[in-house]
Amino acid sequence: MNQISTEILALSGEPALLARHFRVFFANAAARQLLGDDCEGRLLEELLGPALCETQASSFLLDQTISGCRCTVRVNRLGDCQLIFLRRCGSAPLPLNDALLYSLRSALMNLSASAELLRSRAEEQGDGLLLNTLRSVTHCYYRLLRLLTNASLVLSVTDGSAPFTPEEMDMVPFLSGLLDTVGMLCPGIHFRLSHGEIHPIVADRQLVELMVLNLISNCTVHARGCTRVHLHLMETRENLVLSVDDDGCGIPPEQLGTVFDRYCHEFDVGSLLSGAGLGLTVARSVARLHQGTLLLESRQDKGTTVRVSLSRRLSGHRRSGSQNAWENDMQGILTALAGSLPDDCYTERYLD
Repeated sequence: MNQISTEILALSGEPALLARHFRVFFANAAARQLLGDDCEGRLLEELLGPALCETQASSFLLDQTISGCRCTVRVNRLGDCQLIFLRRCGSAPLPLNDALLYSLRSALMNLSASAELLRSRAEEQGDGLLLNTLRSVTHCYYRLLRLLTNASLVLSVTDGSAPFTPEEMDMVPFLSGLLDTVGMLCPGIHFRLSHGEIHPIVADRQLVELMVLNLISNCTVHARGCTRVHLHLMETRENLVLSVDDDGCGIPPEQLGTVFDRYCHEFDVGSLLSGAGLGLTVARSVARLHQGTLLLESRQDKGTTVRVSLSRRLSGHRRSGSQNAWENDMQGILTALAGSLPDDCYTERYLD
């Protein structure tokens, strides 16, 4: 079996490793070029980091920096062996640029102003049909705003201009308040947060919220049949680890290798209606800014788990003020979940 595997891997242009008990015993030419000619015989933890060895899943993806290159690591277990493929992460595709985002931002401003004017006229005249139509228009505005927000972050992380303002924050009340609001908007899904003793961490609050909401949105949009979303917090000496787990349909094995870069590839009309595929890319980008990693494990027809680590080594200022400072921004939540919420959520009840 191992002889067959090494012969197949030797023909692959993609960096690939075969390991037994977490020690490399074969690396193809592309892997040796990336990791060094001496990679055979070395421990996986030394080459690819501890997260790979700490995960017990039979197959998973890991976002990791290797030899100075950002890579997607795809792992499959074969008995006591690990079959590992490494794919260098590309930059943002050419169509994703400042000119495109500027045009989209200008169009959205005009759309928002026009919708507000029509809404005022409709309320004055008691035109219920127009008000219902404007709910759909407003919902579309928030869908586009989500696309703009996510695309802007991906581009800014790619070119090194992403705004990053870490500060001390207590993750437990932050996530608890966020899930209360999300649960009110998505009553058909049971949201739960579990945790042990969690100490405050230094992180960018706005980026963490965007990351968490994108992961929740992935559950509610793409995980068909999802009835529960479970968030779990734990901490290690070096990291705070957030897991987001759902009980949906899972990801087909043939699609697993490209989920971080789905926006770069073709997909069907059904996928187009649910978003541009930037959610996991945004989550990965936020983890990178926090010197962390993102690991994805999916079991087809059983569900998906995304585990994000945030480094505890960042420095920032201490937040002052009352607990009210942790109240979540409703507009941000409505934007991030625009792919899964009904038109009824985009009315004065929530927008005001």
